[in-house]
Amino acid sequence: MSDRPQTTIDRLREAVTIRVQATSLRSVARQVGMSPSGLDKFLTGGMPYQKSRRKLFDWLSRERANLGAEHTVDGVAAALASLVRDLPPDRRERALHALLDTLRGLYDAHTDHAPPWLAELTRKAAEGTAFPEDEVPRAPPTATEASLA
Repeated sequence: MSDRPQTTIDRLREAVTIRVQATSLRSVARQVGMSPSGLDKFLTGGMPYQKSRRKLFDWLSRERANLGAEHTVDGVAAALASLVRDLPPDRRERALHALLDTLRGLYDAHTDHAPPWLAELTRKAAEGTAFPEDEVPRAPPTATEASLA
């Protein structure tokens, strides 16, 4: 028997809840490998099947391993999305682009190179795939953007 304390279902549920609040149910379900409805049932007190429990514990193990790792594109995207969550939905995408511009400017002014996640996140933002659409709806194009299309 292992001396290592086992994570309880309640602690697992708490960790998943915190991540869902910081990102979205769909995003976490995708990371875990479960359906959003299955994850929602777990969060509301249901006991998942053994296979889903294994996926949840594996996800938590990966999350703990990544705590000291470099920032990931998805992690930074989730953090930035949480910063603009209180803005009106139609203004969030533009605010996120402004935050990315500010970060690029800061890295340009203070370092020789930006971290890899910034270039990748900028590329994904330009494609419209950086942030979950249920949290950050696509903003209507500006007059300048519309005239270029």
